[in-house]
Amino acid sequence: MTTIRVGWLIKPGLVTRLYAWYLRSEGACVEGTPNYLSAKIWFDGTDYSLITLGDGCTISSNVRVLTHDAAVNTAAKELGIRFNPPKIRTGAVKIGRHAFVGTGSIIMPGADIGAGSIVGAGSVVRGMIPPLSIVVGNPGKVIGSVSEYLDKLSARGE
Repeated sequence: MTTIRVGWLIKPGLVTRLYAWYLRSEGACVEGTPNYLSAKIWFDGTDYSLITLGDGCTISSNVRVLTHDAAVNTAAKELGIRFNPPKIRTGAVKIGRHAFVGTGSIIMPGADIGAGSIVGAGSVVRGMIPPLSIVVGNPGKVIGSVSEYLDKLSARGE
């Protein structure tokens, strides 16, 4: 059996436009046109209306964007506690204008990534990330600003 990967057959710009169209059709707020959306992003389909993507954002491969968390509901069963209805935490996710999300990152429910921010590869992001911040790690921590980073690159002649 042969597996066909859509992202390999379609140019990245077309994948981005198709993905943006699909997300809008499912209720997500896609502002303007994303710069790049990998064909290998997993958006939580629990409630697409909880997802906002800013104009010009970039989301790399193997990123997960989560809008719900059922951990407490599942773990409580070990204590004999059953919730009816199930306790499932939901939270909106916003990826701001011209923000960059690196490969393999996980964006948790309630995350708000500010405009122009950079999320380093493999980071786990939750809560509010100020605009023009650089975030890395698990849990994601702000380690600097995009302005400072650009100044360092300029000083090195890059």
